[in-house]
Amino acid sequence: MPDIQMRFGRDVLVLDGAMGTMLHKHDLPEGQSLVQLNVTAPDIVEEVHRLYDLAGADCATTNSFGGTRAKLAAYGLEDQLVELNRAAVRLARTGGATHILGDMGPTGLVIEPLGAVAFDVVFHQFAEQASALAMERPDALLVETMTDIAEARCAVLAARSVTDLPVLVTCTFGLSGRMDLSGTDPETAAVILEAAGASAVGLNCGLGPEQMLPLVERMARATSLPIIVRPNAGLPQLVDGVTVFPGTAEEMGQYAARFVDAGASLIGSCCGSTPAFTGAIAGYIGDRSPAERPAPPEGVRVAGPRGVVRIGGGSFVRVGERINPTGKKRLAESLRAERLDVVREYAIEQVDAGADLLDVNVGAAGVDQQVMLPKAVLALSGLVDQPLVLDTTDPKALEAALRVYPGRALVNSVSGERASLDAVLPLVAQYGAATVVLALDDEGIPHTADDRVAVIERVRTAAHGAGLADDDLVADTLVLAAATQADGARATLDAIAGVSRELGLATIAGVSNVSHGLPGRAELNARFLDLASEAGLTAGIVNPSERVGLDETTAAAATDVLLGEDARAESWIAHVTAREGEGPEPSQPAAAGTPNRLALAVERGDADSAPGLVDALIAEGTSPQTVIADVLTPAIQRLGDAYGLGEVFLPQLIAAAEAMKAAVERAKSHLPEGTATHEGRVVFGTVKGDIHSIGKDICVSMLESQGFLVEDLGVDVPIETFVQASSAADAVCLSALMTTTLPNMERAVDAIRAGSEVPVFVGGAVVTRDFADTLGAGYSEDAPGCVRAVRSALAARRETA
Repeated sequence: MPDIQMRFGRDVLVLDGAMGTMLHKHDLPEGQSLVQLNVTAPDIVEEVHRLYDLAGADCATTNSFGGTRAKLAAYGLEDQLVELNRAAVRLARTGGATHILGDMGPTGLVIEPLGAVAFDVVFHQFAEQASALAMERPDALLVETMTDIAEARCAVLAARSVTDLPVLVTCTFGLSGRMDLSGTDPETAAVILEAAGASAVGLNCGLGPEQMLPLVERMARATSLPIIVRPNAGLPQLVDGVTVFPGTAEEMGQYAARFVDAGASLIGSCCGSTPAFTGAIAGYIGDRSPAERPAPPEGVRVAGPRGVVRIGGGSFVRVGERINPTGKKRLAESLRAERLDVVREYAIEQVDAGADLLDVNVGAAGVDQQVMLPKAVLALSGLVDQPLVLDTTDPKALEAALRVYPGRALVNSVSGERASLDAVLPLVAQYGAATVVLALDDEGIPHTADDRVAVIERVRTAAHGAGLADDDLVADTLVLAAATQADGARATLDAIAGVSRELGLATIAGVSNVSHGLPGRAELNARFLDLASEAGLTAGIVNPSERVGLDETTAAAATDVLLGEDARAESWIAHVTAREGEGPEPSQPAAAGTPNRLALAVERGDADSAPGLVDALIAEGTSPQTVIADVLTPAIQRLGDAYGLGEVFLPQLIAAAEAMKAAVERAKSHLPEGTATHEGRVVFGTVKGDIHSIGKDICVSMLESQGFLVEDLGVDVPIETFVQASSAADAVCLSALMTTTLPNMERAVDAIRAGSEVPVFVGGAVVTRDFADTLGAGYSEDAPGCVRAVRSALAARRETA
């Protein structure tokens, strides 16, 4: 049997189609675990594999999509995890396909920062399943149907920790072109997953072939890895209460040929497909070879969950330096108190000022970096789109932050010191990061440019030995203070030029170091940045708010200082002193009022600061009711509107809801005992047969944040539970993320209506407005809309009461 990786780039491989669609053709008991069929009805599973093999599939995906402990626990099967997963591989092999892919689906757990489940919990879930599958030695593992980049990355890292099998990953994108939960686009997903160690990346489920084609093209341009594509048989429709996929096998085959042209080389189908679709794909592909693809854009690529930045790819990159407690008492005190309000504040300020990346340093006396660095990383990854630079000398804190960061971080930094090489390079390689390389070794900082270049080259050699490449490295030739090192800036500039010319590496510099101890720091920094850019600097660690224009005289004076031609900086000091005497001190902008600061705290998701700002505003004479109605509610509504426009994504929305909830609770605590009210009592649950909770959880959080009392019934809720809870409710909301559970939603709505006139709302990824209308139920496509719909319905009821 040929090694599947040997065929990457040489052959176009046909993957099989939907397993669930085929299994549900049989008369299965309600609530049957499909994975359990591997041992209770193996002949049915084997038959599906055999049919796909006969249709022309090169690769069979095992019947283990729901094979993690969390998924199996819903059926009481968690103790059979190893047996069920091993059986899945054996059955796929018996089916006859050339290559077996051990299938791993989402855990159903929502990982931080989107949810409350810790990274290590989800990591263990995936590692356990990967280990079980690997016991039977499939050709590769396939992580699929991922809607959150944090979970997808976690799955890759977990699988790689227990097996040397190739790990293939496919993500699910919505009509917006982004992963529904994390808001990640195809290019960013490819960069993050390639860095994490995936052997192939791609897309599956969610969309039909027509909608998926442009996303395949985009992903293929972002990576050199093989591209996988497995569309649904069209976009699902509900016909007479039954989910129907309208696509045809012929249409899928035609698009398969176009997928090859777009750069895909592993092509199959997903929900609603059958062996006929696989046969059409195989027929249209024939013996075609993979299309030639251009190389991905040059540069060191770093990524947040929602965007990629290239260092050395043409545009100069500004790294915001402000999240560093050195010399910042307020930031240091907040970190010692394990608060992140100032971190969030500085992050937003720097993003608004144009920072492309954010350096994150929490090192201060009394701060536990191993706790606070990962906490800051998670908070910021849900708040801003910019990739993060993890700035620490503590290897344990570095690993803790690298582990949980749902992107590709830049580590700051590794040096030529033996202890640094031994501690940092393995972590950078293990977690798929890039790293800054310092021109520093056990002998200190070399004086000459040539010696600094030599240190960088030695570290590069060590990095290559650790499995890194040049596009994982950014060289820092170190900026020294011009006030104490007259020739330091010139050596740095020459070293930048040398690294760029001789080693071809991207470069970065801590710009503000050069002006330490001198007046006119902003102008010196600006001039040094100009000179460094001319020498080849590709990124600068700067204060992005500090942008100044230099007149010719000031630029010349600054240049003399930086190049050591102004002894003791006497001319520069005189120049700055004379200029500052020409006019009054610039006025400082007035501090924002407490209402604005509170609203901003909610919009930033700053649950640490919001309660204290509520106290301050009430102390100023504003009533608690006014705080909620005129400050908090408009703030969360603005963010909800921005979410609807695609300007913010779920992580920001969830964080804002938590801040809003904390603020509302604090405001209500100021009311006289017994006078606090609520907007209404809402019952919320995911329907019977569906164990997905993320959509429900987000809506519950938004409702609670705006004053509703929510009874969360959980997932897989029986109809009678909805009916019983509805008797004391002002509104009932039902969620579904599986097309197979829509009939249960319909039956639940009918049962609630039979015993009550309470307003009923439905929603979820598979629910449409047309379906809701057929049920006579309210509908919203997202969490902010859910709040608006419930509030509007309850207000209408009050008017008619």
